[in-house]
Amino acid sequence: MGTTARADLLAELGQVMQAYQRAVDVLDQRVADRLGLNRTDTRCLELLFAPSPLSPGELAAAAGLTTGGVTTAIDRLERAGYVTRERDSADRRRVTVHPTPHAHRVVAEIYGPIVAEGQEHLARYDDATLRHMVEFMSFATEQQHRHAARLAE
Repeated sequence: MGTTARADLLAELGQVMQAYQRAVDVLDQRVADRLGLNRTDTRCLELLFAPSPLSPGELAAAAGLTTGGVTTAIDRLERAGYVTRERDSADRRRVTVHPTPHAHRVVAEIYGPIVAEGQEHLARYDDATLRHMVEFMSFATEQQHRHAARLAE
């Protein structure tokens, strides 16, 4: 591939990535609207679907919120029926926040079709291509976090 063709391809990739980011932004707003939440609360709810339960402090750190801000978000999510607070059975002083069965159902209804469609599309790619995609998306995610931290300084 010639230098011009490569530059054109890289420019196209940049444009496609920007379009993807805008599409994610639109989807995130539609999800928040559907759930009757604001974007911060929706982001907190998404983070609570982690493999292990989060404490309010851990959620605050993951969402980039103050402890007061995350408490307000958890209160709203709890009132809406999306989360519950539970005492940790191993350490009764620790509280963790858990998505409710209702939240699991609603999230599955929203994201289930997206996951299924994505899996169907990705089935077309060989393992080497998928590894390249994972490597690029991992780099892009870390890059976004790194520059967000830079801008927060």
